[in-house]
Amino acid sequence: MINVNVNENLISGSYGKEQFVVRYTKERYDEMIRLKLAADIAPSLEDLKKIYSDFEVLTKESTSEMVETKCSYLVQDSTTEEFFLIHEGVVSSIPIPQVLVDRILESAEKGIDFIPIVKVWIRWLRNPVLRGTNKQNRRRISDLFATYISAMFVNEEKVAQLMNEKGLSEEVAIRLSSVNDVSVTQEGLLCTHKVVDEITTKFALDEKGEVIKVDRYKKVLDEDTGLLKSELPLTNEERLFEPCVMHQSGDAYHVEGVNGFPDKVHFVRVGCVHRLPDWSYVNANPDVSCVPGLHTGSLSYVKGYQHCGTETLDVLIDPMHIGATSNGDNALRVLQYFVHGAWTGTNGSIYHSSTYAAKTDEEWTKIRKEVVEFFAKERQEIIEEQDQEITEINAI
Repeated sequence: MINVNVNENLISGSYGKEQFVVRYTKERYDEMIRLKLAADIAPSLEDLKKIYSDFEVLTKESTSEMVETKCSYLVQDSTTEEFFLIHEGVVSSIPIPQVLVDRILESAEKGIDFIPIVKVWIRWLRNPVLRGTNKQNRRRISDLFATYISAMFVNEEKVAQLMNEKGLSEEVAIRLSSVNDVSVTQEGLLCTHKVVDEITTKFALDEKGEVIKVDRYKKVLDEDTGLLKSELPLTNEERLFEPCVMHQSGDAYHVEGVNGFPDKVHFVRVGCVHRLPDWSYVNANPDVSCVPGLHTGSLSYVKGYQHCGTETLDVLIDPMHIGATSNGDNALRVLQYFVHGAWTGTNGSIYHSSTYAAKTDEEWTKIRKEVVEFFAKERQEIIEEQDQEITEINAI
């Protein structure tokens, strides 16, 4: 027996013991009804099985149909089966890496919004480093970037806790303890992290007018231990940090915001944009580590540095500011980032990712148009190369 129901833009029902839900099209629905009527009068079991087999095909959606139905600015190349960004009929030349396509498909199947992943890709296509390299390297660094932001982080401490205290198997404990190594905001920004040292002293003049170091924070007595400890300021914005590895060495950078600095420094502050003067200060080679550029990264990245720092900060990155996804140390080397919080303490202000992104829907249309048109000529060259290859193969 075949049952077919239409609800809004979906067709649902069953054939035999199988259930299905697919998107509505008049052609699909009409064919399903034709097969249903045929099944109702099928003269034999073999005939019914053949009808079920034909019906099953209608319950499957192609990846192209699934994605393009929900996102009008993605298109699949029928020859290579790769997905590309499209704007007003113009197609980008750089295919979306398969790992991102898989995320988009999985989200589409589960009814989860995948537009943030598309926005990540759009922002990445605006990257000057990407535009300034050749076609082959564009694919490589794009794949590195996509793989990096799609990795999962396993909290090993939580795994052990779930196994020891809850008696869960290792497989289940790992699944329950896994999160995205890098999160993505609705605007297509990356949520990363940075390990820093808090600067607990400051300079002052003594009675003789000489420069000395004094405690930055007031010392208070811990009533339970009898030890003196620093009393942190009321807000994270009042705290002062420096990179835990480089400290006051390396290239100085701009720290811009209400609590920023007029000159280039080596400090880090919550609520500020941290920016190098230009791209010449960022090493864009992904095959080297510990080289110039502002460093931030995933949960896996900061785990390797937390032993040498006193605080971990939450950092927003626009993919267009990434100079390299380092193969060696899980770091991102960037031109600029925005610090929006710390793992301890309390913020004095709320920092919305949309404010840093500063992109409206109208502006997103302009951005899509900009990045697609930039790569459009190259895309046409690729198509011509494919057509030539097909012609040569057919001529054999």
